[in-house]
Amino acid sequence: MTPRGAILQIAKMVGQDMARGAASPGVLAAGPMLAQTGATPDLVACLVAEAGKKRPTDRIVDACCFLLEGALNDLRIAGNGGDTEARAGLAEARQAVETAVAVSPLPPKVLMLIARAVAQAGLEPGAALKEATLAAMEAGFAEDVTSQRGGGLSDQLAPLAAALGNDPFAVHAEIAASGAAFPPEHRAAMAAELAASSIEAVQEAALGFLLDADPAPGLAVLNALRAHARRQVVPSRVVERLVSLRPWLPPARQPNLDAAIRALRPRTIAPVVRNEGEIKALLASLCDGAGAQSLFALLKRGHRFALASVLIKADVGVADAWVREDMAKREAESLITRITVETEAVGVPISFVARRLSDALATNLAQNVPPPFGLLQVTEALGLGLLQPAALSALELAEDLLASLAPEETGPMAARQAHLESAEWPQLFGTMASWFEAGEGVEALLRPIPSRRQRVTAVRERVLPVRRPYWAERCAWMAATLKGAGSEESEEWVNFALVAHDLASGEPLGDIPLFDVIAEATVDACAALSSTRRREAPRRR
Repeated sequence: MTPRGAILQIAKMVGQDMARGAASPGVLAAGPMLAQTGATPDLVACLVAEAGKKRPTDRIVDACCFLLEGALNDLRIAGNGGDTEARAGLAEARQAVETAVAVSPLPPKVLMLIARAVAQAGLEPGAALKEATLAAMEAGFAEDVTSQRGGGLSDQLAPLAAALGNDPFAVHAEIAASGAAFPPEHRAAMAAELAASSIEAVQEAALGFLLDADPAPGLAVLNALRAHARRQVVPSRVVERLVSLRPWLPPARQPNLDAAIRALRPRTIAPVVRNEGEIKALLASLCDGAGAQSLFALLKRGHRFALASVLIKADVGVADAWVREDMAKREAESLITRITVETEAVGVPISFVARRLSDALATNLAQNVPPPFGLLQVTEALGLGLLQPAALSALELAEDLLASLAPEETGPMAARQAHLESAEWPQLFGTMASWFEAGEGVEALLRPIPSRRQRVTAVRERVLPVRRPYWAERCAWMAATLKGAGSEESEEWVNFALVAHDLASGEPLGDIPLFDVIAEATVDACAALSSTRRREAPRRR
């Protein structure tokens, strides 16, 4: 049976299960299973083929969308944990979706479900998906989202909010995912109605639109909240969360937020005391070569557990954040064990988490990319309070880490020894296998060079010198992560900090053994990529 034939059979079984109104463990595991076998693009193809029929079977289409969401979420969680194959799988799945919707006209409902699955996985819907969804809306589908019939959107969401435990973060994730491919003006209309809702969870869910990439939905929320406050009081938690979100927004958006806070404060209900739970474990993955690092927190809430996760990317800042609630102890402990093994995660103090997030938020501001709403849920769960963006250079971080050491531990001889020992880092840390340069520029540089030795020299002399600040930052955060972890390898933090300091200082260095490691890994990675492309070329033809 072909992969698509097998997927169709799985979809039929999932559809039957869904028709009974209850998803079995096998159904819930089907999407992740397809993701782990690399079949997500085949799943997209199966979905598009069924949805494009003259008489599609709705049950199979819905099942394929369910499977796609499960597959993408599994890739998302694995990618957050440092799995580079999972991250590549997400990118491949996104491209499969873009190609499919560009060449195959699909019903509006299917486009919405696909857009929802993509957004739930933390991916930005591509241009083709957005264009197809907009065309469907212009054909009349928009009324399903912004229609006032049936009591208005906020009233229609009451059952959804109840089903999600009146969790505003879960409600926002569901709504934002469903409207991810909508133009800003449509998201703004939707967000304004949510902000005016009498249902607390729905109203608080609207706050997530303040972090929309476009300012229009956030402004609509603030205007709706001010109008709502003139008629009735609002929960104090709304104001508390507005205050928490303020420093995460670009300066141009802050005056409107300040005006809303001033208008709402006199019209709030007394605060409700919340118990966010007990932190049982804080973990951080080691920094990978692509500039990504994940933070994890295990929390105990009564007799159940929750797992919080934040993904930080060097060129974005906080890229993803979520809290998975209501987990049994065995499930939570198993997940933590898996994360620790797969990502080489180490225990870190809460002070590290706060510092890492503050630095990442400064990157979000610099790149004009607001963090996800889920970050507020994470910071509240961890009791971090008002978290201000604060950029920290590699040199500042390295100097701060080394400040407590004796002069002989940071002097020239110690620094020289640290550089020598950096050549052994790949044997100590598996994550170091991802420390290489990539991209079209590197490939173009290496392509005409015949020998491996000459290629290594080219990367060493022509690429890495200008990339010193980037690798200094990787070393500095590796040092900060390892410091205090309490394992034998964690003592290596001093060497990472010393190397980071020298790289960041800009002083001429005659020899940098770490650059030899990175150059060799770059050449090997480029060769492996070229080999893969040659093997796949016949299949493309």
